[in-house]
Amino acid sequence: MIISLTGKPCSGKSTIAKILEQKYGFRRIGVGDIFKAEAAKRGMSAEEFNAFCIKDPAYDFFIDKETQRLGKELEGQNIVFDSRLAWHFVPKSFKVFVDLSIEEMTNRLVNSDREGKEKITDARAARASLLNRLKLENERYKQIYGIDCLNMQNYDFVLDSSTKTPEELADKLYEAYIKFSQK
Repeated sequence: MIISLTGKPCSGKSTIAKILEQKYGFRRIGVGDIFKAEAAKRGMSAEEFNAFCIKDPAYDFFIDKETQRLGKELEGQNIVFDSRLAWHFVPKSFKVFVDLSIEEMTNRLVNSDREGKEKITDARAARASLLNRLKLENERYKQIYGIDCLNMQNYDFVLDSSTKTPEELADKLYEAYIKFSQK
C-alpha cells in the first residue's frame, strides 16, 4: 500500500520518508525534490517558483499527472510519496500530514544547515517567508483543484513533529500504517 506524506515546511517529511525507505523498505518518490530542482533551474527559490506557478500552472499539471500515473502504476507496492498533493492524486493511499507550529518551523529553518544555500539567520524574515510559502501553496491548490491542504479532515493520520525525533516519527507513522492497512 502507498503512503502519501505531506505537511508543513520544515516538518521533517522528507527525513521521515527517507527513514521509511531505509528502515522499512519503502520506495521513496520525492515530488518536492523535483519541484525544487525546477525552481533552481530557473534561478528561483521555492517561494518564487510557487508565485510563478500561480501565474502559469502548467508545471503543476505536469507533476500532478505524473503523481497520479505513478500512484495507479505502483498500486499495491510499498511506496511513500513525499509530496504536497499525492494525498489528492493517489486516493488509494494512507494519507499522512506532518504538522508543526510556525514557531518550530521558523526555529528549524533558522538553525538548519541548508546545503548549497544561503543561511537564513533572521527569524522574522524566516517566519514571514514560511507563512508566505504556506499561503501561496494553499491558494494555488485551492485555485487549481479546489482543495485545502491545511484541512486535517483530508488525512487518515496527522503526525505532530514538534517533540519527537525523525526516527520516532517514522516508527509511529509505520505503526499507524500497519493498523490502517489491516482494515
